[in-house]
Amino acid sequence: MTPSSLLFLSTMAMGTIVTLSSSNWLYLWMGMELNLLSFVPLIATTSSLQETEASVKYFIIQAIGSSLMLTAGIMASNPNIFSSKKIIISVMFISSMILKLGMAPCHQWLPHVMSSIPWMMCLTLATWQKISPMVMLMMLSTTDSHHIMMLMAMLSAMIGGIGGLNQSQMRTLLAYSSIGHMGWLVSTVTCSYNTFMTYFITYITITCAAMYLFMQSNIIHSKLFMKTKTPPMTFTIIMLTLFSLGGLPPLLGFFPKWMIINSMMSQSMMMITSMLVLGSLMNLFYYFNMSFNYIITPANSPTPNKTKISSIAISTLATITPMFLML
Repeated sequence: MTPSSLLFLSTMAMGTIVTLSSSNWLYLWMGMELNLLSFVPLIATTSSLQETEASVKYFIIQAIGSSLMLTAGIMASNPNIFSSKKIIISVMFISSMILKLGMAPCHQWLPHVMSSIPWMMCLTLATWQKISPMVMLMMLSTTDSHHIMMLMAMLSAMIGGIGGLNQSQMRTLLAYSSIGHMGWLVSTVTCSYNTFMTYFITYITITCAAMYLFMQSNIIHSKLFMKTKTPPMTFTIIMLTLFSLGGLPPLLGFFPKWMIINSMMSQSMMMITSMLVLGSLMNLFYYFNMSFNYIITPANSPTPNKTKISSIAISTLATITPMFLML
């Protein structure tokens, strides 16, 4: 790791810490800007045209979101002038966070950016970069804004499922999976804080395991899941990780979703629950489709398994072992 990368990683972490530890909207905005300006150079670590384009796209989208947030903050700090615009201010705050998170209907940029950057940056974008906007979105939520947030949750869950059906590039596939998970996370606004934290930590754990395994196996395309390319042991661990990410019982990813479903059903939120579950079923469909294609591939001699034992152990611990602790 170069000294410049270490510096940018440090300031990126500092920006997130500033955001999470502040109560004033201006400091929240400053922390997110520090995080943004540190992450953009990390994306464009090489002279690759794709990475440069992805960094520019990411910067423009995040700058628009920051502008919305700053405008809403200025309006909120002048209640005498904008006293009748509380709903508009709330919508602007929520819209800025939804844009930064890449949730539907502002999701188009996320698959394009994730498909153009390295696995490590994908991992950072899908996990660390979600922390500040998601926590802020939950902090800013009010009873009046619940309807808007639940609508965004349903849209994100459905887009996350439908968008991944015709994808073969693994990073794009995981981008749509991330969009779907953001929908589940936003739906916890009607649940307890513990439910939100449980789902968020579980999502980060499984996503880290999945992307680390893809990075170690050098898999960027679903067509690489062939018996001549991927040994059965490696493929089994990868699919268990993806099934857990999709919420297949009794793997780890199922239990936080079950907590959300129970909470929503107790509040008679049948429509929202059905849409969230349908989105997850579509996610599982394309994971099962990948598994089926591997099984029906003619059995040729696979290449030696070059995947490190550590990556297999991490993925196994992240997807299988914890489920016994939750039973």
